[in-house]
Amino acid sequence: MKKLFTMFALVIILGAQTLLAQALFTENFEYTVGEPLTSNTWNITGTSTTNLISVVDSNLTYTGYNLSTGKAAFLTTTGQDVNKAYSSVVNSGNLYVSFLVRVSAAQTVGDYFFHLGISPTNSSIFIGRLFCKLASNGNLSFGLSKSSTNTTVPAVYSDSTYSIGTTYLMVLKYSFNPGTDDDTVKLFINPTLSANEPASTLTHSTLTTGADPVELATVNLRQGTTANAPTLVIDGIKVSTSWLEVIPVEFTSFSATGFENSVRLSWSTSTETNNNGFNVERKSTSGNWENIAFVKGNGTTTSKSNYSYTDQNLNGVKFSYRLKQVDFDGSFSYSKVVEIDLNKVFTYTLNQNYPNPFNPSTTINFSLAKAGNVKLTVYNLLGQEVKSLMNGVMEAGNHTVPFDASNLNSGVYLYKIESGSFVQVRKMTLMK
Repeated sequence: MKKLFTMFALVIILGAQTLLAQALFTENFEYTVGEPLTSNTWNITGTSTTNLISVVDSNLTYTGYNLSTGKAAFLTTTGQDVNKAYSSVVNSGNLYVSFLVRVSAAQTVGDYFFHLGISPTNSSIFIGRLFCKLASNGNLSFGLSKSSTNTTVPAVYSDSTYSIGTTYLMVLKYSFNPGTDDDTVKLFINPTLSANEPASTLTHSTLTTGADPVELATVNLRQGTTANAPTLVIDGIKVSTSWLEVIPVEFTSFSATGFENSVRLSWSTSTETNNNGFNVERKSTSGNWENIAFVKGNGTTTSKSNYSYTDQNLNGVKFSYRLKQVDFDGSFSYSKVVEIDLNKVFTYTLNQNYPNPFNPSTTINFSLAKAGNVKLTVYNLLGQEVKSLMNGVMEAGNHTVPFDASNLNSGVYLYKIESGSFVQVRKMTLMK
């Protein structure tokens, strides 16, 4: 798994099976914009050649999920369906598929847009179908069925609390159970990205026809009828057999500090599993991403690790940086992007946290005009300290600090920065 950088304490002992688990499939759609997926290793399902599923620029992001890299697959209605096999079939235990999705339009009847299948894909064996429909209040409901649906075995739907135009993290879980036709599927929507698997949003276990599949081997994207199907973009698909392997989690910190013609990058991890290391990638204002260095990781560890790299002798003033974390098995995921302008004169600033409102994690950005001791503290509305996020010396420049509020109740909180004579307070809202 791309065990990136989490604020969540991983207080568990990983069994041998978990340690050996690997991602079976990752898809970031890093192809040419406008090209169909069938030109880029995906296979056609059925025979339709209408409205090919193609690649678009669509920067989907979700705090803590670092698999999306800026491009996505665009699904509309009444068009070609596609599938892609993962590296090996799964016929026992659990199968997890995670991805990001943002819906731009939906219909009141609703239809499914994603499912699992065998290899080669057979239209009579579509398993773990994910639905979306437009509710009467104008919001979205997501649905789940184990196989197909009819009047006696309909899909189960979530509450209509999801919004058009918002990015959601979905995790589909299929469990091969030992009995006859007793396998189950579960759907997690915006799950907490921690070591412990949370409660699912939806569960479905009833077959409409046929029997439970002997094995599963493909992910499938579907464009349904004009009257029923949603329009959406999807990105950052990952398939594995362990909750820990499916969910990439966030950097504890990643920041860039500029001085003269150099940039110092600093980042930290709290846990790592099978982490070979980090490719440091840089992009100028008008250029493309390029790999400039490799920093060796610490393999598997539950201790905090700190890393840094200094990019020297730069020609130019504005740069973007990101980290590509690579596992020993070759799987990878990206950090967020940090930007820096070497001509900028830094001032003392405390920015609004993002996202806000949040659940349960957010990030706080601030800048320092000069190096010095920094205290960053979170308080409740009674003025009681609930969390100390930073208390130490930091360099001048822009900085990002993550905040995990898993142990706090919903409500409004204050965060305060103190550095020398600079003091500033802002509000943030935790909504669980």
